[in-house]
Amino acid sequence: MYTAFYGLREKPFALSPDPRFLYLAASHREALAHLLYGIEQGEGFISVTGEVGTGKTTLCRTLLERLEGQIEVAFLFNPSKSALELLQTICAEFGLPAEGLGRRNLMSQLNKFLLEQKERRRRVLLIIDEAQTLSENTLEQVRLLSNLETSREKLIQILLLGQPELDRKLDERGLRQLRQRISVRWKLEPLGAPETVAYVRHRISIAAGEPKDLFSESALREVHRRTGGIPRLVNQLCDRALLAGYAARAAQIGPNLIRAAAREIPDVRDSRDNYLRNDPHDDPRHGRALLPSWLKRPWMYLALTLGLVGLALVAGLMVGQSDWSLARTAGRGGASTSPPAVSARAPGSGRADGAATAAGNPLVGRLIGYVQAEGSGEVGAELRATDSQLAAAGALGPAMPSIGRSAVAPGVFSKLLAERSGEDALAESEDAFLDLYDLGPNAPGPAPESAEALQARLEARGLMVTAFEGGSLDMLRRLDHPVLIPVALDPRSSAEVAPGATNAVAEKDRRWLALTGFDGDRVWLAGLVAGRVVSVAQSELAPHWLEAGILVWKNHESLATRVERGGEQASVRWLQTALAELHYFNGAANGLFDAQTADALRDFQSANGLIEDGV
Repeated sequence: MYTAFYGLREKPFALSPDPRFLYLAASHREALAHLLYGIEQGEGFISVTGEVGTGKTTLCRTLLERLEGQIEVAFLFNPSKSALELLQTICAEFGLPAEGLGRRNLMSQLNKFLLEQKERRRRVLLIIDEAQTLSENTLEQVRLLSNLETSREKLIQILLLGQPELDRKLDERGLRQLRQRISVRWKLEPLGAPETVAYVRHRISIAAGEPKDLFSESALREVHRRTGGIPRLVNQLCDRALLAGYAARAAQIGPNLIRAAAREIPDVRDSRDNYLRNDPHDDPRHGRALLPSWLKRPWMYLALTLGLVGLALVAGLMVGQSDWSLARTAGRGGASTSPPAVSARAPGSGRADGAATAAGNPLVGRLIGYVQAEGSGEVGAELRATDSQLAAAGALGPAMPSIGRSAVAPGVFSKLLAERSGEDALAESEDAFLDLYDLGPNAPGPAPESAEALQARLEARGLMVTAFEGGSLDMLRRLDHPVLIPVALDPRSSAEVAPGATNAVAEKDRRWLALTGFDGDRVWLAGLVAGRVVSVAQSELAPHWLEAGILVWKNHESLATRVERGGEQASVRWLQTALAELHYFNGAANGLFDAQTADALRDFQSANGLIEDGV
């Protein structure tokens, strides 16, 4: 549909392993060199592993095109599970009788075939794809094939392709004989950020017959963040983005189209989230460094450590002197044992958000703070809610002064969820959000009938709401804001729909709850139990959550929604002041969004793993 619109002769991101489109990144180039060397030197066993979609099959097809001389090849895409079936499949691939023959006859005729090829000076190569699925017994049969040899050389060469599980399997003690016979082992790595950019441009150039800048720089960075440099995911995401661009009549694909396309591909939706969680260190194979260069010096680590220790001591003294900590708990005659609320309050509410400040942005600590209040009451035998239990769990302050606190016992969450009506859950979630931001309760009246109605009511009270799809509970923990989340009554319903596809579960089969905070491996929820904020294990919530939600926040500084060139001066002035405090901007805070401001903002975005669009 989009090829003519973008001046392409064919689809550049087809999933078929076409060697014409092969882009030899550093890892692929070295892997190909090792394969060619191993085969030319007559090595018996060669192993290549890599994550799903890293290009193993395409690499092999390129290898076959580059092999010189006469060669007989058997390529097994879906190897059989049993040793006998594997032998039958190999013989069939070489055009030998296989049906109904036993192992001895199969090996005899295969050996005869290999000797004939040797006399004709033809090499024989067996490629087994998805080799990680083979059992230990079947892999042992593969090893026995290497016994088919002359006194000087192997009669058959065997290339094993597989996922990283193959490496782990080969390292087991029971397969040490096979492992010792593998002379070449190579692991394909994902593309780095510059390689992802070059990969996309290479494929477009092949499909168009000339270079074309169909993707902006920021879009290509977003592609790498979303896919982690896995070529197959890059292909899927770019293909879907071109289709979205065609539908929108966009001459060039920008980051917004990449994000929109990513929502339709579950495998790439959380890749950015997973990248931050699993690859926290600077690794050139994984793209942009997460730390600026000046932080990589050893003396800076020491200075930062001492600085953070000093900051923690000062913060502890400030908290100890505040009017809401020891004084309030002493007035109640005991330690605070209430559930934690997310950071939500405006400057002047009296409490600095130590968690948010430690996350890396010193401005956050001025803007939002912990909410603390208390409540009491009982829910029933199915809830365990003693102060001593909560104190032992290290709980902080509750989210709603008028609502009690409880921890839901294991296995009870689903039952409590089913007993709640949708309107009651929305009403109590609304109360939680209003209390978090000190807005006071609504006037008596009917409860909101839907999440959309609740959004409108919250906006009418001066709050901001931002809907999202995809993500993870860890992502919500990092965002550190209250959020309205949809949860399915039946966890099987959640598993059967794509992440974020909230409407795929009927309204009557889901509930909307207010997630107000985290405490270790538990979350605090309003709307689940009447009159209470309750603590629920993340492991119990996760199967029900539909991986979507509505962030609820307050625009404390009254900033414009979008700050860019020609933007409202007060917002630009705030941006310049903030960048100056963070040591990215050394100009005057004049409210004019000039080139110096845009460059400072891009530097900030780059250092924090954001899209460098200068907005």
